[in-house]
Amino acid sequence: MHPLDSSKYVSFIEENGTDLEKARFRQLIYGIRPEPGVVQPLLELQNDDGGFPCKMTRGNPSSVNDTLRAVWWLAELGMIESPAASRAFGYLFAIQKEDGGWDEIAAAAQYGAPPWASPGDPRARLYLTAQTARWLALGGHKTHPAFQKALDFLRAHRDETGRFHGFLHTTWIATSVFVMAGDEYADVVAGGLRALMARPFSKWVDSQISWALEVLGKAGLPQEEPFVEQGLAELLHRQEVNGRWVSEDGEAYTVVATIGALNALKQYDLLDI
Repeated sequence: MHPLDSSKYVSFIEENGTDLEKARFRQLIYGIRPEPGVVQPLLELQNDDGGFPCKMTRGNPSSVNDTLRAVWWLAELGMIESPAASRAFGYLFAIQKEDGGWDEIAAAAQYGAPPWASPGDPRARLYLTAQTARWLALGGHKTHPAFQKALDFLRAHRDETGRFHGFLHTTWIATSVFVMAGDEYADVVAGGLRALMARPFSKWVDSQISWALEVLGKAGLPQEEPFVEQGLAELLHRQEVNGRWVSEDGEAYTVVATIGALNALKQYDLLDI
């Protein structure tokens, strides 16, 4: 596998991305800190409880899904240790359920919560818990009791193949969490990777491959793992002539998908930067 020519993907993102997307790209790939004016509108959305509002709309109640989205953006902007991120983690700690999982707030339903954040849906609970646990680990909170409770919750919700219940996305996110949790969870990681390998890449959309590789790479899974090795080859092959990758969420999200693909490739030193 060879590094990509940067000219095409740089041009695509710079010509089509929003200011925030371009700032995320520049920080992720080149380590360029964002201008305060680009980040400030995001910071101003944060509620007093530390969460971010449903649909990222000021005045709406804090949502688990949108708080996680904000933490994701803050991390990509190089701000995972910022006061805003710390307050967001505080919100997530405060609303963890007794069983170790996270559920979306009931009020999110009236704002049109997406399927992966539908209040009361067991699939959404697994997805949100995996996502929260991942960001707790990346944010330096692996020793917090909330992280261990999340591990116990996730480990109890797998089938005999090693796949985590619910959305396929939950399996790659949760598997990355157990990679970060340490060698004692090697069996959980092995089961998750087997479940992912069981799905032919012909059934995967570009953005799904890149997201899986990005979270697993960030967790420290080596390139020699068969899922990683085959996924990287597939991702490199799928770049379109204008430099972009396809999103499972449609045309409007191709910039996001392209940033995600580049982030995944960067984890494995496959960018010419």
